[in-house]
Amino acid sequence: MYYDEILKLSYEQIINLTDFIKVLKQLQSSIVKNDVDEIELSIEQEEKVLHRLKNCEDKRADAVNAALNHYSIEVDKSEALDKLADVLMAIDPEVYSEFNQIRAALLEKVKEVLLLNQQNEIIISNSRKFIRDLIKGVLGSKKENFFDRKI
Repeated sequence: MYYDEILKLSYEQIINLTDFIKVLKQLQSSIVKNDVDEIELSIEQEEKVLHRLKNCEDKRADAVNAALNHYSIEVDKSEALDKLADVLMAIDPEVYSEFNQIRAALLEKVKEVLLLNQQNEIIISNSRKFIRDLIKGVLGSKKENFFDRKI
């Protein structure tokens, strides 16, 4: 019924998030190596995976809303999955268990994506700062040797 579609889309979302994690790690490696071609390729792949993630999440949200509408349950968007879990527990404990496992796996993938995004942001920020300081050092005072300055 509705639950099969929600579970199917949740599994698909886990696959999409796994692909996204791979792309973020590739981007991180490219930034560290300073490989511009690989960075551009990673960004293109990132955009494609983000598009798939958005489409899948839209479908999943529609499926959750359809299931809640079927049971005439009106809730806030943030509480939708909790209410759906309550309905599943009452109807089929086996599906409820699978639903919670998928939900936990999705949350773990999202946490991993957030961590990688944060790491990439730090790497990019530090790279920019290093380049900015290097340019200031090279174009700054010509009286002092570049390597004698504090960086």
